[in-house]
Amino acid sequence: MDLTNAKEILSVIQQLNGDSKESILRALNLAEHVEKTSGEFYKLEAKRTKGTELQAFFVFMEKEEEMHLAKILELKAQLENKEELTEIVFETNTAPQIHSIPAGKDDMTALLYALWREKKAQDFYEQASKKTSGKVSHFFSELANFEHGHVQLLEEYVENVQNADELIMG
Repeated sequence: MDLTNAKEILSVIQQLNGDSKESILRALNLAEHVEKTSGEFYKLEAKRTKGTELQAFFVFMEKEEEMHLAKILELKAQLENKEELTEIVFETNTAPQIHSIPAGKDDMTALLYALWREKKAQDFYEQASKKTSGKVSHFFSELANFEHGHVQLLEEYVENVQNADELIMG
């Protein structure tokens, strides 16, 4: 699983020109990479947590990232084919309810890493939305909203880990 570093994200955002198709495509290529690698991470975690409550969460997140990836590819195709941009609609899925998570260090590490990744993605999409306009801006704003929801969900899950203080503080 490859991870895009913060410097690369910052570079793409700094160079993003909302009036340049090439610049927007670079941002979408980075978004594609972010969603693909996040999906791969969640898939691995779903396998690792098989038979636990966390598995349902990781499967849900994997499907979310797959949906985001498909929508990014849809917008990229419209831009590359010089089609008129259409409003791209995101489906809303219901996250699994997990009330109390008996987690070990590996689970807590995965949740905190996922939280960090989702926060970085949210920030990237918010910045991209501000630097673009029209349907592209709306698209990035929708992605940022999804990532914000993922951040809230992960924060809730971290708070519900039964022995969170021990796992974090050692």
